[in-house]
Amino acid sequence: MHKNHIIVLPSAPKTSLQPKQQQYTINGQLVSKKDGKPIENATISINGGNNRTSSDSKGNFSLQTVQAEGTLTISHLSFKAQTVRFNSATASALTITLEENDSALEEVVVVGFGTQKKVNLTGAISHVGKEAFENRPVANIGQALQGLVPNLNITFGNGSPNSTPGFNLRGGTSMSYNSNTGVFESVNGDPLVIIDGVESSTGALNQLNPNDIMDMSFVKDASAAAIYGTKAAYGVILVRTKRGEFNQRGKIAYNFDSNFDTPSGLPDILNAYEIQKSGMDRTLWTNGKPGTADEKKLEMIQKYMDNPSPENAWYQEGNSIIWVANVNPFEEAVKKWTPMQKHTLNLSGGAESINYYISGGLQNQSGMYKINTDKLKRYNALMNINAKVNNWFSVFGKIGFDQTNFNSPYIVGGKGSIWSAMMGETNKNINMPIQTGPNDPLPNTYTDNILAWLSYGANNQSMDRRVSLLISPEFTLIPNALKLKADLSYQPQSYSLSRYSPKFNQVVDSWQYTSQQAEAAENRAYFDNNNTNKYLVNIYADYKKTWAEKHNFSTVVGYNQEQTKFNQITNTFRKLISPDIQNPDAAEDPSLHTVSRNAYTLAGRAVFGRVNYNFAEKYFFESNLRYDGSAKFTEKDRFVTFPSFSAGWRISQEDFMAGTKNWLNELKLRGSWGKLGNQPSSIYPYQATMNTGKAPYLINGQQIVYIDPPGLVSPYLTFEKARTWNVGFDGTFLKNRLDVTFEYYNRKTTDILTDGSASFPTTLGTAAPLENSGVLETKGFELSFLWKQTINPDLRYRVGLNLSDYLTKVQHYAANTSMMITNSSGREVMYDGKTIGEIWGYRTGGILQESDFAGRNESNGNWIYNGAYQGTLYPGYIWYQDLGGPEGIPDGKIDAGLNTLANPGDRVVIGNSTPRYRFGITGNVQYKHFDLDFLFQGVLKRDIWAGLSSYWGGGAGSKWMYERSWTPDRTDAEFPMYGSSVNVQDRYLINGAYLRLKQAVLGYTLPQEMTKRFGVERLRFTLAGYNIFEITKIPTIFDVDQISADYPQKRSIAFGAQIVF
Repeated sequence: MHKNHIIVLPSAPKTSLQPKQQQYTINGQLVSKKDGKPIENATISINGGNNRTSSDSKGNFSLQTVQAEGTLTISHLSFKAQTVRFNSATASALTITLEENDSALEEVVVVGFGTQKKVNLTGAISHVGKEAFENRPVANIGQALQGLVPNLNITFGNGSPNSTPGFNLRGGTSMSYNSNTGVFESVNGDPLVIIDGVESSTGALNQLNPNDIMDMSFVKDASAAAIYGTKAAYGVILVRTKRGEFNQRGKIAYNFDSNFDTPSGLPDILNAYEIQKSGMDRTLWTNGKPGTADEKKLEMIQKYMDNPSPENAWYQEGNSIIWVANVNPFEEAVKKWTPMQKHTLNLSGGAESINYYISGGLQNQSGMYKINTDKLKRYNALMNINAKVNNWFSVFGKIGFDQTNFNSPYIVGGKGSIWSAMMGETNKNINMPIQTGPNDPLPNTYTDNILAWLSYGANNQSMDRRVSLLISPEFTLIPNALKLKADLSYQPQSYSLSRYSPKFNQVVDSWQYTSQQAEAAENRAYFDNNNTNKYLVNIYADYKKTWAEKHNFSTVVGYNQEQTKFNQITNTFRKLISPDIQNPDAAEDPSLHTVSRNAYTLAGRAVFGRVNYNFAEKYFFESNLRYDGSAKFTEKDRFVTFPSFSAGWRISQEDFMAGTKNWLNELKLRGSWGKLGNQPSSIYPYQATMNTGKAPYLINGQQIVYIDPPGLVSPYLTFEKARTWNVGFDGTFLKNRLDVTFEYYNRKTTDILTDGSASFPTTLGTAAPLENSGVLETKGFELSFLWKQTINPDLRYRVGLNLSDYLTKVQHYAANTSMMITNSSGREVMYDGKTIGEIWGYRTGGILQESDFAGRNESNGNWIYNGAYQGTLYPGYIWYQDLGGPEGIPDGKIDAGLNTLANPGDRVVIGNSTPRYRFGITGNVQYKHFDLDFLFQGVLKRDIWAGLSSYWGGGAGSKWMYERSWTPDRTDAEFPMYGSSVNVQDRYLINGAYLRLKQAVLGYTLPQEMTKRFGVERLRFTLAGYNIFEITKIPTIFDVDQISADYPQKRSIAFGAQIVF
């Protein structure tokens, strides 16, 4: 018997004789537990193998086997999967009762401090199971999730092995000051991450071994997230790691994946001759004349390309070296394929009162450089143990360990990113060889080529170690009614960075040693060591009660206390005597060493509660409340209350819906409202701080230390508040084959910390303090479909589609009283009514031809243009439409007017960079022992302005652009003169829509009847691909997820194996 749902009726076995083996016939009938009716089209297999059949219209089935005993596996879309033991004495007449399966609505999902059936949920929660992570060709969890969950927005900074994706739920959430641009910008904040009931971070999430994930829930609306209070304004990601099962024999599983990565796209740059020639052509076509120095350099470049010997890489002009080599840094420095390997070994099982899951993982990944490449090594270990001590006490214990070691080349600050440098400074990175020749005046010496910096030996070595210790006792005070639970967690994290840059002697523009960057003029070392210790206690009671079989009530009441202690020490050692001795005492001048320390302690405290009531699982109500406090605020502003309410109506259970049963299985309508809070990222924003430094002058021969006066701080700082309402429905249709979910939401974030300068006079004399004055509003929707069908016992499939969208608008930004569009540096700024992502630019008239000019000026040879003035113009340049002037009347000039909404000149909103209508298409096909999983992911609408100078003809340029640009002989070109000045405009906005085959995994599982002969329960092989291809109009020099000159994203092919004993 199995879970009291199987009724076995014995009778005499029917057998038939074969020449060598006795054969048995298994006969049986499948019936519904609900009404006793027969079940047809169910799949019945022996031991999950290839010997299978299906039930007929009367629920009957018959199977032939040589096994005297074994296990039947029964599956059906509308019923829960069942396993049944059989033997020769019972095989001839089995009656098997199956429970109804209400499809996805019966799914159990994790919610705050508990679990609920999806049928009872009234909030917006998405769920992903372990199948999304197992045997995938991905380096981290973010890569596995992209495209799977509606409005889970995952961004990738670059393709470095140590780059981790960013997570966001439902778009724009707040504003934050960007110190690099000097303006406040909209930010898509990280959701709160809860791993096994304990607060964590997106960094810790990306360090987890994907094979250790059991499931994940994505809490999107305020009603479901309010129980987490001040840190849940951006949503919550709930993660459960795998556990063992009670009464399960021990299993050992080993997973192996071998990936080979290749850049998804690399720039096809011009060679040295083309770069020099294009610049000379541009000079000639813009009323200039290339000089003799340019002509000589072009001649010498050609000489080198004809005979690329070291002595032809340069020539002398006076005391100056003119470099004329032809180096393609992408060919010299970037590998075509790089390896990654992942190993996971786990043990799981359990007895009657204890279960366990123990796992260890190792990931080795190499970067893309041929020279001094970056390398990542990640270690994972996990032990989960669950013990039932007696009928009133059980305890769950967890030890988690994750460590990432990353070694990478270090490029000193003045050189910038390796990848952007390879596209720029062509006189160095294209024309300079990496080293001088053996017969040069200073032989075998590095130059200022970026590849010389890559190879000379400076490096970073970082270590990020995270440990998670958790004890969760559970006391049953009233059986089946009242439980008292606790989470007691300690999470230490250690991070260290060691950086060493030896003295770098170079040859640059003369035959003498020099160092182009001050940091490389001496032996230096830098060390950063920081430790974070986080303590957390959750204590909560869970009570459930049902009256009259229809009134279902449950409540959770709890207390939360947490503390975080951070300590950091940094050391900089200068003028070290030896590059091999990184010791402060072994230095020319130990007084140059600097040491700094940073430390803080943060704490939080809260009480929380949730009440659920449903009547006959038809009408649902839920309320959450959290009274939350944070040490980031003064005592009078430290605590705040966050409520939420939600309700649902399972309309499909109403009597008046009885006529829909033949096509509608389930339909639930729901709605919610809630208020959440958000804490500022700064540690103690209510305290005025004083900064120290060294004065730029000497007193008595010493550089004195100074202390700045404290800045102003607003006495009224408080939490940001996010109020969200959400409506939606969940439904299953057509005999549980089709699941549909829809959400529409509105989130308004108020009291955002922004620039407070509007509240003070211009004569204030110091920086204005921040104040809670910003307001953002985000509106969006989510829609998902899942279709699943069994064609026959050997063939089944499922196909899913999800689609989501959002837009964020600035409702209020007090600091921009003049409604400026950009600041003095040309950076777009916030203003009331701004749609986040909007692109301001000019309307393009076209590319000027000689016929557009009235001739040339006899005195200076310039072309005479009678259109609106926009500077000196030449054939091949772009002209813009004159839209400015009073009341939109053309004023004869192209400019930005007063740079305000009231007078933007000739600029208008020409597009929006926010990815719109993100979608994912998932599929799974199973045929006998083969299975195919695939994931398409994409964006239906997005505008991109590629402002990179290299894209338009600066630096090393782009052959793609060069071959499509205007010349006197190619006047019908798509683009203007190569290297000409180009403003932001509508004609050359890139259509950023795309469809990408993100993942495809082909698997084969050997039949159990074959593997069990060798003691193997499961043996599976996979062939997988990641970022396989795209359909898009985005130029191939960019990755569709990364429009930048940075470490490129990767495509991968992977081979995997799994063996279970």
